[in-house]
Parts: sequence; structure tokens; C-alpha cells
Amino acid sequence: MAQNLIKRNGTMFIFSAPSGGGKSSVIKGVLKKLDDVELSVSVTTRAMREGEVEGKDYFFITEDKFSDLVKDNALYEYVNSDFGPKYGTPREPVDKLLAQGKDVFLDLDYPGVQQLRKLANSKIKTIFLMPPSLKILRERLVNRGTDTMEIIEKRMSMAEKRVNESRYYDYIVVNDDLDRAISEVLAIISATRCESLKIANLENLIKEVTEDK
Repeated sequence: MAQNLIKRNGTMFIFSAPSGGGKSSVIKGVLKKLDDVELSVSVTTRAMREGEVEGKDYFFITEDKFSDLVKDNALYEYVNSDFGPKYGTPREPVDKLLAQGKDVFLDLDYPGVQQLRKLANSKIKTIFLMPPSLKILRERLVNRGTDTMEIIEKRMSMAEKRVNESRYYDYIVVNDDLDRAISEVLAIISATRCESLKIANLENLIKEVTEDK
């Protein structure tokens, strides 16, 4: 009976991995097995591409609107480049989901993690998906056949930097087997949901349990 009385605060689970690390596959696999989880939808100043849907893939906004969001501290994190589209995570829709007890998945690199730690450290858990080795990562990039060798070399240079940043994450999951990686992420989420910090009505729950003698 007490289990039904629990009201949770949601958590932002941030996933990071070098390019080719299987991040999208792991996230999709986890989403298929869990309820009460939503993907964060970013804002961007780039134009909508064919097949994309407003509010599902991105919220497409103007440069002026993006600047206003930054000034109003309405973004949890953002990439404010002078040489290309801008991207950011809007706070309001994420906070609404968290208040409903839903967890939110974010796909970010380490600079985004740093920004979120400053603004919402108690609300986040960070998960780094580690490749078995840089050699295997290179093989994955080559085999998927979507990049030139020049681009692959650039990705590999950045991959080593990303792997070294993994020491700053809460959890590291080695993605050498997709099913096992998904299972380990599910275990992390399950454990987080049981943390006392995540139980919004803990005092009432304790009272309910102790009064039922």
C-alpha cells in the first residue's frame, strides 16, 4: 500500500558518448522499456529540415528569441556559437515534466553537463557511454560508412578528449554489448528512483507507514 503513496521528483539523466559510441541505440532501447520518461526537446535557431516536426524534433526559434531566452536565464544549457546554429535546453518544459514525476533524458556533451551542474546539480545524473577501445570505436565509424576519413580522424581526436572527460560523470557504462549496456542503464535509473531525495512526499510516507500499526 505504501508503494502506491510514493510521489517522486523526476530526474534529468544526461547521456554522453563520443561519436559512434552507440548513444542513440542505448537511449532508444531504454525508452522502450520504461514508462514516465521523456526526451528533452531542444530549441534551435537553424531551419527546420524535411520530415522534422515542431516540438518533437526541436523547437525552431529566431536568433532574437534565443537571445531573449539566454538573457532571461530560461535555458538550462546552451551552445551560443557565432558561426552556426544555436542550441539550448529550455527550462520550463523540463521542469514541468520533473514536477510530474517524470524522468527526462538529455543527450549532451561535457560542456552541457558543466552548465547543468551549476544550475540543477541535485536534479541530474550523468551517464557516460564508454567504447570498449578507441580502436573499436574507429572500426564502428568506418563501418557505418557515413563519413570521410578526414572527418573520422577529427571525430577520433575529439573521442579521446571525451573519454578523458568520463572521470567527471556519475556513472560509466561500457558499451561493448548493447543489451548489457541497456540493462545497466535501467539499473541506474531504478536505483535513482528509489533515492530518498527523489521521494517528494517522504515525511507523509513515513507518517502513513508508522501510523499503520
